[in-house]
Parts: sequence; structure tokens; C-alpha cells
Amino acid sequence: MELKQIDLNATQFQANGKTYVVKDSLSVERYRWFEKYQIDFGFGRSYKSIADALKKSIDLANKGKGIEAWNLVLNLAKAIGEGLEKRTNNAMMLCALFIVGEDEDLTKWDEQEQMKKIDDWNSEGYDVNSFFRLAANLVTGFIDDLEEILSDTSELAKTLEEMKQLSGTTQQS
Repeated sequence: MELKQIDLNATQFQANGKTYVVKDSLSVERYRWFEKYQIDFGFGRSYKSIADALKKSIDLANKGKGIEAWNLVLNLAKAIGEGLEKRTNNAMMLCALFIVGEDEDLTKWDEQEQMKKIDDWNSEGYDVNSFFRLAANLVTGFIDDLEEILSDTSELAKTLEEMKQLSGTTQQS
């Protein structure tokens, strides 16, 4: 069986005998969940792990350990492009926020109910990459950041190496 693709410009599609409508806005409740999923999807990390890394980086910088602080920040930036295949659940949940059944209450959110929609999409034979592309488009700036991280990895490594060399020269003086 050939997997189906979702037209990213479509306003609705059929899955498992049901019509799903693609919305372009969210209720307050769904937006709260969008905030969580976009961080988890975008970085492949939880808000807490990102906040902890930033706090540790600030602490290291304040102690004069600029290279170590920079490494933490660099690792956060590189995380955007790493482990994308492990973010499928967050991608699907992001999509489920915006793709709704005709009788779905848009003011409520229940992850177990959303899994039923995702099961419909799977039963219909939709390719997960369609949903991944949709999720990537829902997270403002994600695609641009991902392209930048993947194309600038060698430049970032070069800058870090130069910083290490400069640090070694300074410490020897």
C-alpha cells in the first residue's frame, strides 16, 4: 500500500470515514498545550531541561568559565537538528491541536481523545512525514533555525575551536 500525503494547503481531509478540518487558530486551552508541544518538538527537550542548561551556562559564565558556558548554549542550538525522528509524538500532538473533527469541542484538550484521531490518520494510511512537515510549519522559525543549524555546523565548530585556541593562549600567559 502506498502511503497518502496531506496537502499542506488543504483545509480538510478524510480519514477512517471522518472529515478532519485544519484550523488556523486555537482556543486558550489548546494554546497552553501548543506552548508545551512546540518547545518539546523544536528542541527535543523539555522546558525544564532547557531552563536548567541556560541557568548552568549563566553560572559558568559568571565563574569565568566562558568556554563551558558557550558549549552548553551551543549544544542547545544544535539540539534543534538532532534526534528529529524521536519527536514524532510531539509532531502528531501539535497537528492534532489544529486538525479537528467536525464535532470536536475546540475549548477542550484531552491527549487520550487526540490519540483516537491519530489512530484514524494511521488507519487511513497517511505518511507521518506529512504531519511532521505540518508541525514544522506550525512552530514559527523552526524550519529557518533547522536549516541554519544544519548548514552552519562546520562554522560553529570552527568558531568553538578558535575560542579554545584563544583560551589556551590566554591561560599560558
